Amino acid sequence: MARQSTVDVAGLLAKLAEAQHQAERGELNPAELPGLVRAQRIVREAAGWPIEADSDR
Repeated sequence: MARQSTVDVAGLLAKLAEAQHQAERGELNPAELPGLVRAQRIVREAAGWPIEADSDR
């Protein structure tokens, strides 16, 4: 039987959003920005959270 794990969705989204801001400010590789935005969408979809809450900052 597959083991299911739990994550703090809000905490994970906060970390992804902070990384997104860092990429936008040039503190991280800007090429990572699309992946960070997509990761936020995937987490929201998996958690059943509204996708329109994503902000394409």
